[in-house]
Amino acid sequence: MNKLYMSVLLSALLTACGGGGSAGETVSVTPQPVVEEQQPEIILPDPIVTQLVVTEFILAETSPLEARAVLESSAQTSGDISVPDGFSLNSERSFNLKIIRSDDDDQAAYLSLCSDYQENSDGSYNINYDSCLLRTSLNEAVFETVITVTNDTEGLVAALWFVDGSRNPIIKDWRF
Repeated sequence: MNKLYMSVLLSALLTACGGGGSAGETVSVTPQPVVEEQQPEIILPDPIVTQLVVTEFILAETSPLEARAVLESSAQTSGDISVPDGFSLNSERSFNLKIIRSDDDDQAAYLSLCSDYQENSDGSYNINYDSCLLRTSLNEAVFETVITVTNDTEGLVAALWFVDGSRNPIIKDWRF
């Protein structure tokens, strides 16, 4: 009985598939164009342009040395040296440092003011933070202090670091 059901089922399948075409007939298949589903156009909002926070660094010498004519001296001993009036032998210089941050810059920041640094050719800096003369936090919009350096100090660099790390540090340098 199983063989009967199998043969009937097989016959039905062969009949359903259809027969072959005639011997002289050619069949051509034309490809249907593939219709790609259009993706909806995504319109992005204009990028948010943030205003740069302006930080101003001011370093001004409190009593700058005036350029004077070089005195020719024929002194042979230290006793023969004559000192002009008003000459003071100071081994240090004082500067007023003022940092003004914009009113909308309310981020906590940290200031490092160092004397040993190098500027690289790409504009970045190598700063020796062991040479810092001042390390302090800045919470207010205006910071002022007096910095005293020795006469052999060739320059200073200020690095303003933001505590939350959301912005790169602002670096400003001065060469004397």
